[in-house]
Amino acid sequence: MSVTAREALRQSLMARIVEAFSERSARGPSDAPVRLRVPFDRSLASLAHWHRWEPAVYSRPPSGDERFGVGVYRRLVASSDDDWDDLKARFAEEKLPPGLPWFGAVPFDFRALPLGMWAAWPKSIWFAPRLYLTKAASSDVAEVLYLPPRGADEMDVRADVMDLLDIHGEDLSSEERPAFEAPEDFRRFTDKIERALREIRQGRLSKVVVARYVTGRVTRPLDEALELLASRYPDSHVFALSWQGRWLVAASPERLCSVHARTVEIDCLAGTARRGRSDEEDQQLAAELLASAKHRREHQAVVDHVLQAVAPLCERVEAQPEPSVIKLANVQHLRTQVTGRLNPGVGLLDVAKTLHPTPAVAGAPQREATSYVTAHEGWPRGYYSGAFGTYAEGEGQLDVCLRSAFVAAGDAALFAGCGIVEGSDPVAEWEESELKLRPMREALGVQEEVGP
Repeated sequence: MSVTAREALRQSLMARIVEAFSERSARGPSDAPVRLRVPFDRSLASLAHWHRWEPAVYSRPPSGDERFGVGVYRRLVASSDDDWDDLKARFAEEKLPPGLPWFGAVPFDFRALPLGMWAAWPKSIWFAPRLYLTKAASSDVAEVLYLPPRGADEMDVRADVMDLLDIHGEDLSSEERPAFEAPEDFRRFTDKIERALREIRQGRLSKVVVARYVTGRVTRPLDEALELLASRYPDSHVFALSWQGRWLVAASPERLCSVHARTVEIDCLAGTARRGRSDEEDQQLAAELLASAKHRREHQAVVDHVLQAVAPLCERVEAQPEPSVIKLANVQHLRTQVTGRLNPGVGLLDVAKTLHPTPAVAGAPQREATSYVTAHEGWPRGYYSGAFGTYAEGEGQLDVCLRSAFVAAGDAALFAGCGIVEGSDPVAEWEESELKLRPMREALGVQEEVGP
């Protein structure tokens, strides 16, 4: 979308919000949110752009329904001493208007503070936006919820919404560029895999996920990047979360867990093959993936962990008897879905606490593999392979931050990881990581690498 069209869209949205506020004010003072429906024939991603200081979020799960939020009505930032139980207790103390959820994320290792490129982000980030839009798939109407500042008049609201939508304010050329460390080359990546294999052969681990990142300059606007990801990866959850001008962007194929009406659903995703150049080759690669002893071991480690972890939280829980193959534009994965009926009082954060990080992103055994990754990765994962999602009164959904990137001041770090088990080959793992980097490379238009 052109700059002129984007500005016109935001101006129109602002005018309708101000009009709805004025109509409500004419009926008398109220602290209730302003709610309205507006014509909106574009993706809500059209409201997103890189140069934003206010916290913002965009979400488009496989259902195709979209959400966009900006500004802070309530925030919940975890301190260095907080754990999952502290997070749950603090959520319980907050009350949000009906229909307004929390958006946020947790890092890969909740016991470790984000460092390196993630140092400006706290240990966990959650916020409820002041301006929140939802749009159903294939609809040309958006639902808007807006929480004006207390005591605001029409002029205050106009200025506030202009700020939230950043009308006339996208050029932040003074942003400080991040100082990335030099990305790993094949030799260093191989060294990490060989070290992981030694741990496995000595019996300390049965699987460990080894990750790498590449860096580059972003050449595509955020709205275009999100729409490109949504069109090429419709079965993934495309999302973007901004905090202090830094973005986490992802097209995640893996749901960590969802909880609704005491039903829990979990995706076990592990074992990867490339897509074929023809339908015949693609089917052959899928069959080889299903038959591969190496990939089935890697996958079963995830399924076993999930079942053992959530069983104490459930009245009943079961996994599909055999994995299926999920086909994405760049790769195909083994997937097993787990469903269960939760015990009374068990919510989303209870499930996430016992699951995360799963062997799909850490390894097995979970605690030992997580500690190994944090100590030996060579760079802090931060929110890569963490979890992003929504939360409302114990329910919601978390998706693993895979096929993801960190973006700040036009520079990006793109992440990919590979599950290492006995029999893993460094060359094959490098090639797999290259396939997993493809979604973000293409979406962000990443070109030249940037050094430290």
